[in-house]
Amino acid sequence: MEFRSDCGRCHTALSESSPAYVCARECTFCATCYRRLRYVCPNCSGELVRRPRPEPVARRPRASGRSPDPEVTVRRGTADDLDAVGPLFDAYRQFYEQPSEPAASQRFVSERLARNESVVFVAERRGGVVGFIQLYPLFSSVSLGPVYLLNDLFVDPAHRRHGVGTLLLEAARKFGTEAGAHYLELSTAVDNPAQRVYEASGWVLDREFLYYELPLRTPPE
Repeated sequence: MEFRSDCGRCHTALSESSPAYVCARECTFCATCYRRLRYVCPNCSGELVRRPRPEPVARRPRASGRSPDPEVTVRRGTADDLDAVGPLFDAYRQFYEQPSEPAASQRFVSERLARNESVVFVAERRGGVVGFIQLYPLFSSVSLGPVYLLNDLFVDPAHRRHGVGTLLLEAARKFGTEAGAHYLELSTAVDNPAQRVYEASGWVLDREFLYYELPLRTPPE
């Protein structure tokens, strides 16, 4: 397979380790264009699939090279944190190309906490909440036990590169262990740079199963 050095649509530079997607004819696209093209090659209408990376599939957790800022602390969130978590949750949804809906975003998190349908941890730095993580309880039929879906993780851009995400992931791992969960799982955008943080924290990319979804609501125009 030829490893092309740029995206065939937007011409973004691609290294051999960059997430990229190819068709059977080796047309190559970056992760962002892959999503915008709806996973189909515009040249031949062939399916776009992830290009193999020239590195071992199984890797041990690697050190991030940066120790978390000692000013950052993580604790379990409560209803008292909604005013701070609401705007972060709204910004998180905007990252996934959703319109800003501050009131609805805060109400959604409020309902999850009130109904005990999720677990939220918040990260504080210099007296303010700068990030959060939200877990949803699930069950695994295969492993015959409880699991948690790490559905949301977001750090205020002004407070990134301080180890906030790493500390939130560690809080989730510790909580899952203490709750007796068999494992944690997550899905993320193919172009989300947080993949590096996940892998550094011991998360392993699933290469065995495919992820499908069945839309039941028509997305807004």
